[in-house]
Amino acid sequence: MSEERVERIVVGVDHRAESRGALAWAAAEAFRRGADLVVVHALEAPSPAPYAPVARRAEAERRRARERAALDRAVAAIEERYPGLVVDRHLSGDNPVRDLLWHCEAADLLVVGSAPGGPETHLGPLLLACLRHARCPIVVVNGGEESRDRPLPRTSYRDTPRRPHAEIPATRGPRFV
Repeated sequence: MSEERVERIVVGVDHRAESRGALAWAAAEAFRRGADLVVVHALEAPSPAPYAPVARRAEAERRRARERAALDRAVAAIEERYPGLVVDRHLSGDNPVRDLLWHCEAADLLVVGSAPGGPETHLGPLLLACLRHARCPIVVVNGGEESRDRPLPRTSYRDTPRRPHAEIPATRGPRFV
């Protein structure tokens, strides 16, 4: 079977070690397959409402600037390690789940990190929402491992059937029906 070109890999990152492992794995996979890498960085907390006191808005802007700097440092390290890799970076808005799912609409693969642990480990709302609503295959990098030495087998992600489009809930986190 000939391998189809994987054109776009999306990875969700934040301040945790698990997401750094996911970023390292996704970058290695994108470099190996000649794909573009889209890095979506989730903010730690939502921005205040526009009518919030000025001090809160200023604090939110400082936090956003710190998050942008952290994203830039992470991407710079990836670009240094994998010269020629096309990396597109996005700083998430108030709803990281919605932003990540929006970016993976046109993706061939979604990569997220997960905390280490056994089957009793809590998956978290972002991972659950991605598992329920993403229309592309998902790779979960466990425990902050930098799994760049263990790439996926050379198969086509396009062989994986895509799920039909589902409405992304407007509320935070997944909705259980």
